[in-house]
Amino acid sequence: MVEGEIMGGVRRRDVIKYMAAAGIAGAFSSLIIPTIRYVTPPALSGAAEYPRSLLVFSNGEPVRASQLPVNKPYLFYYPLTDTQNILINLGDRNGNPVEVKSVELLVTMHPLKVPSLAVGGEEKPIEGPPNVAKYVFPGGVGPNRSIVAYSLICQHLGCIFPQLRFYPPGQPTRFRTNPPDIGQRGGVLHCACHGTVYDPYRGAAVLLDPALRPLPAIILEWDSSTDYLYAVGVVGPTIFGKTCNLCGDVVKDRVTIYTPEEVGGSA
Repeated sequence: MVEGEIMGGVRRRDVIKYMAAAGIAGAFSSLIIPTIRYVTPPALSGAAEYPRSLLVFSNGEPVRASQLPVNKPYLFYYPLTDTQNILINLGDRNGNPVEVKSVELLVTMHPLKVPSLAVGGEEKPIEGPPNVAKYVFPGGVGPNRSIVAYSLICQHLGCIFPQLRFYPPGQPTRFRTNPPDIGQRGGVLHCACHGTVYDPYRGAAVLLDPALRPLPAIILEWDSSTDYLYAVGVVGPTIFGKTCNLCGDVVKDRVTIYTPEEVGGSA
């Protein structure tokens, strides 16, 4: 058979062209699919595959929700061994527990630019870019529904404690905010790196940029029969610096919480 001869109605040179095109298409698809997955990582996470981890103090004793001090922050790692979080039994400026209600948030939102709910901040609607994904922050747990936990990795550039820390109601932030009353009244999580402010009393919604994503919330479970607390999942934006919340070394069924002093900082 010569160069231009027919093979079942198709010229051999055409067959070669088709085979080459198919090979290029296959190689392209093998590259583009992982690329799409990389540039659009999963924004939301459920609790189905997360460990159910009992929270314990550094002495090994389980954390009892009814005995957790009000407005005292604790640090712990979940769901990965390198993802830092904060646990707080939220209260008012007089040290009384405050119920933290469930709220629907957006993965990317416009900063509210109002003080924390704990100090009389306005309950503004959560707004953001068109068609952005929504999720539900489940609210506080424990006997007063006042205990919450959030990722303590800032959603702007990844700063952690002690730069990102909790200021109880009535305690001004370390640096001034704009507008200043948001920081002066306290009741916020404030990042000293670039000034982002979050409201832990409304699901860590963004009060002041530059971050535009709320802090991911650690889903807590309270066993009323034992008074024990468990970390059971994560909800909200993907933890900063991770392509997925379970991409890494997952923690075990017991997780230790530490005071800021125990990790070399101050509250």
